Amino acid sequence: MFEPNEESIVLEIVSGFLDIPGDEMMRIGDTTKKLLFGPEAVSEEAAAERLKAALKDMPKEHALIAGMFISGLLRCNLAQQAQHCQQDRAEGEK
Repeated sequence: MFEPNEESIVLEIVSGFLDIPGDEMMRIGDTTKKLLFGPEAVSEEAAAERLKAALKDMPKEHALIAGMFISGLLRCNLAQQAQHCQQDRAEGEK
């Protein structure tokens, strides 16, 4: 798994390969975030369906960038969960 700074470097490299400017990458990230967490995403299933439909309409390069943003979100969430588990274990051993 990439560290946050490594993930940023990989994202920059990929955007360079795909010739996607930074502002377009931010738009893709914002769109992805709105699809997952916007007010129209009334449930996890609805969010997943909205994202799936949007990905079908995106160019493959944009879908790849959206996937990288989602990967970053998952990595952050998993790191937080692991940290909480470690804290819970440490407190249980006391």
